[in-house]
Amino acid sequence: MMMELNVHGEAVAIASLQDLQQALARAQSLVQCELWLTMAEDAEQGPALCLLKNGGSAWLMYLSGQDDASFHSLGDEEEKGDCSYWLANGQVDAYPAAWCIDMALCHQALAAFFKSNGARPEAVAWQRD
Repeated sequence: MMMELNVHGEAVAIASLQDLQQALARAQSLVQCELWLTMAEDAEQGPALCLLKNGGSAWLMYLSGQDDASFHSLGDEEEKGDCSYWLANGQVDAYPAAWCIDMALCHQALAAFFKSNGARPEAVAWQRD
């Protein structure tokens, strides 16, 4: 199985969990980033997991690729306010801080996505968009 990790516009082939962990370690040094993990065979059609990060704030978006179902992570639903994220295309978007989860959980979810061939990671609380 092969996946592709795109970190703020730069694609890396991911053939093993070790490849993924090494790429995530490099991405961790970025203050802000947009990261996509996709099935390499057909990135446009297959499932995808997106991580948006700004400093200590991060959230995930899961796209099923089959029925256009999408989900976002849920963190502390009592958290107020928004957090802005710089996207790879230069755009800055703001999303609710209540969607943010711990970076370690984000990395765990990315590993689970890889190991399961693109299934939605169960360790994350999700809300359908």
